[in-house]
Amino acid sequence: MNRPRRLPPDFSRSAAYPLFAFDTAQDRAWVLHFDAEDYRRASFLDQRALNRPDVSGWVVDQAELAAALDPSPPLRDVHWLFHIGHCGSSLVSRLLDLVPGVLGVREPLPLLTLAHERDNPVAATWEAPVLASLARGFADSRAVIVKPTSVVTTIADRLLPATGRACLLWVDLHTWLATMLRDPRLIDGPLSTEPLRLARQPDLPSADTDDARLARAWLVEQLRWRTLATDPALAGRLIDLDFADVLRDPAPAVAHLAAHYGLDVPGDWAQRIKASQLLSRYAKDGDAHFDSNARRRELSAAAEKHADGIAEGMRWAEATLEGIGDEAYFAPRLQPRG
Repeated sequence: MNRPRRLPPDFSRSAAYPLFAFDTAQDRAWVLHFDAEDYRRASFLDQRALNRPDVSGWVVDQAELAAALDPSPPLRDVHWLFHIGHCGSSLVSRLLDLVPGVLGVREPLPLLTLAHERDNPVAATWEAPVLASLARGFADSRAVIVKPTSVVTTIADRLLPATGRACLLWVDLHTWLATMLRDPRLIDGPLSTEPLRLARQPDLPSADTDDARLARAWLVEQLRWRTLATDPALAGRLIDLDFADVLRDPAPAVAHLAAHYGLDVPGDWAQRIKASQLLSRYAKDGDAHFDSNARRRELSAAAEKHADGIAEGMRWAEATLEGIGDEAYFAPRLQPRG
């Protein structure tokens, strides 16, 4: 990347210049040049977003970045689509992209850095410019809906006071265990970030197997969200959504979520979803066919193959919930609904 003397004059208002990443040790940030199609195409705003040779950008320090982010122009609302991981969040984010005025931002690296460096006071000084950089759009943007990486939910308490509304997307524990256990590569994410996910949460019983540890990772996100939902300062700003409801009837489920964000879907909403073909494609790879029937078959096979592991995780969760007196509250979230 070249290093110019200053960022573009419309930097503080335009999402054409995403803050791609920052490094606290080097006091360095990388800014790219995107168009709206780059955002629509990207499932992850990390190295995978740099999939064309003509991506240009700038290298700046924090002082230059902060100076360029003039807070005086009216900025877009920033809303959040938090999730527990591998629960359909990419699909829901892409469906929300169909709502006029929405700019979807999927898994930006700066939020991941803030999560991993939550206790670093230097990283804390980057929070304001990161949030200001997200609150920019294009000419037709009414709101920005950020779908962060799942571990970013651990800093939701710091992100939400200065921003808009939020949703936690989840699937029932049985389905989540089947999803995660079907591919050993999926397990590493929640287990490798376990200390971060468990920090500042109620002490839970030990989990001695990967199956139980996965169940604990699922439960701690549910407990975290319930705690956030009881904060009077966030009253009316948080909802949660079972991805099964989206699969069961996508148009009204996503319309309800859009309404939560203060957005209206168009009159041809159901037809727009059908024409998009999003429900018949893998959300992270539009060239791959993957519809609800394929998902059902894949999860059924995984549930059969990993029945013992799923049972172990379910036993841990049920015993834990009984011990903390929350079995009645969480029981509907453990098993798939018929």
